Amino acid sequence: MLLRQIFAHAYPFENSDSGVDFSSPDTKIQAINSGRLSFVFLAEQNRIKAFLKIVKPGFVRDNIAFSVLCTEECRLHSSIPTFQTYRGKNAELHQTVPEHLEGLSGELSLFSGQTITLTEAALDGIDEIPETLTEIPGGRRGQLALMEKLGGYIVKVSRTCSVVTENLPKGLETADPAGFATGRQVAREDFEISEYLTQLHNSSDRKELQHHIQHLLPNLGNSPEAQSFREGLQRGDLEVILDCFNQLEKNIHESLIDNPAPNVPVLNEVKPANVGAVYDAAVNRWEITQSFDFDNMGFGTSENGDQTPLEKDLGRTVSFFAFDPESGDFYADNAKATIKGYLERLPEKMNEAEIHRLQDYIQLGIVTSYFWRSSYLAEELQGKPTEILLARPDPGVHVTQIRSFNTWLKTNPFADMVEALQSTPQMERHRDIEREAALFRNSPDYHTKRAEGTLPAYDTELDAAHDKINCIE
Repeated sequence: MLLRQIFAHAYPFENSDSGVDFSSPDTKIQAINSGRLSFVFLAEQNRIKAFLKIVKPGFVRDNIAFSVLCTEECRLHSSIPTFQTYRGKNAELHQTVPEHLEGLSGELSLFSGQTITLTEAALDGIDEIPETLTEIPGGRRGQLALMEKLGGYIVKVSRTCSVVTENLPKGLETADPAGFATGRQVAREDFEISEYLTQLHNSSDRKELQHHIQHLLPNLGNSPEAQSFREGLQRGDLEVILDCFNQLEKNIHESLIDNPAPNVPVLNEVKPANVGAVYDAAVNRWEITQSFDFDNMGFGTSENGDQTPLEKDLGRTVSFFAFDPESGDFYADNAKATIKGYLERLPEKMNEAEIHRLQDYIQLGIVTSYFWRSSYLAEELQGKPTEILLARPDPGVHVTQIRSFNTWLKTNPFADMVEALQSTPQMERHRDIEREAALFRNSPDYHTKRAEGTLPAYDTELDAAHDKINCIE
């Protein structure tokens, strides 16, 4: 009853185009998923379905207003297949749970301040892809083909969403959830340490951190994931992660001073779990049919202090694809496939500075995953009761991933790998297509097609042109 009242207030039937009346007892509301950051529900009335997501305040999710604008931009003006976000009270694409509701029949404090979004549901289901890479259809060929596809998808999403950032509404939050500022904040909150201590300036800081962690360890229980987390902290995983994080921040900051790059929208979560796709085994090609979970989109501005060059998003995606989730082993072919798909959508080659930053951003992606996974164990580590039980993978595997990558780099120059990928005749033909597309995006014809709503058709033709080159290879 409480949720029904919250949803009915946020999405009054007379103002919502979802077709769902939340005040009606005929509307069924079913919990689909719950996590540390959000709750997801499926609402159904007379065969009409819609998804509701309640996102908890703070942490990395203050940018929902930005993410829904990006989602709608992709849906209306590109070939990226996203789900419609429905407007609610005051015609807003997102709603906030108030502190008080008239006639409320339950306690509102659990949800107060949280953000709600309402989106259409996939009527015929999601074209799901196994998140475990080795289970992806098509064997090894199919896996690499999917990575190539998603490498190009990174560029497509960012480029489409740049229309939003070029006309950014005043006061809109766009902080990068996978950036340095947020990463340091999450480390502070996960382990209850000061920002100064995260920087590990000297041996005294290290001793203080070690003593603090030893003080927290007795709070961890006897579950397998808690025991693994304890063992990792005892062997110094957090120090390794913070050392890597601090060095990466220094490297990337200096690189962007010497070789500036524009800030662009970054999705941060390009992986099989966040798209639906179908596989054509005959030609070893994937078609993305559904795109969702833009919640972690970020964009660097002078106000938030983040830096979001495009190669940052590629680094984050490679950190998902190129490492074994259990052993931590680095798979160079996975990295090459993802980078190849990305390079196909660039109008120019990556320069030396961008390539070096990409190498660092891959490691930042791994470090970010360590912090986020630690957050699932943070309440237990701090001795606080946790109300939501989640799958809690061991963060320690990310330390192994960093070491595996560094071992590979000792005998395999990363820049040589990228240069070989982008220096082929086929890649030059891809760049020719993207140069023409860049000219189009700066022409009056672009604005005409946008006004007509025909940009998705243009985008589809662009996709086909790239696919044709790959079919000839």
